[in-house]
Amino acid sequence: SWGVSAIGGDLAHHAGIKGEGVKVAILDTGISSHTDLHISGGISVIDSVYNHIDDNGHGTHIAGVIGAKINDAGVVGVAPETQLYAVKVLDQFGNGKYSNVIAGIDWAIENQMDIISMSFGGHQPSQILHQAIQRAKDAGIIIVASAGNEGIGENTMLYPALFPEVLSVGGVNKNFERSVFSSTGTELDLVAPG
Repeated sequence: SWGVSAIGGDLAHHAGIKGEGVKVAILDTGISSHTDLHISGGISVIDSVYNHIDDNGHGTHIAGVIGAKINDAGVVGVAPETQLYAVKVLDQFGNGKYSNVIAGIDWAIENQMDIISMSFGGHQPSQILHQAIQRAKDAGIIIVASAGNEGIGENTMLYPALFPEVLSVGGVNKNFERSVFSSTGTELDLVAPG
């Protein structure tokens, strides 16, 4: 896809850098079975939901961006040989609670993930959530979160991207201009196709 090429992912693939051995916990709506994806494991921390199957679609989309396999179907992800773990912290409507996110982060720490991906946000800060993120960082995990989809303004970023330990990512379009929906703010670390 244009996004993978735009960040040099195709060059990394040709150099043999494809994410082999990297464990990525995708905290989202889960991940559904798909010919382009290999799910290495996961968990649901949503009350009364006992599997990590995606009943929304967002988590599966994010998994594809990160790790869609090199095959004859669909697109290729940024790191197609990563080990993807579905950590269902959001419900079928894409809603969740910080307590679920904290449980997902704790699961990622206990299962020795290398990266935590969080493509969601909330408006309210949470000291308990911040402490969980600090624990993950102390465990050597890279924490990545979307800046948010609140658009332009003086500071429209959301949590957890606003925490300093988190690598916060905004979106750009094919012209490498800020996507109109992408949040902005002082804690924004980088932008990428989105």
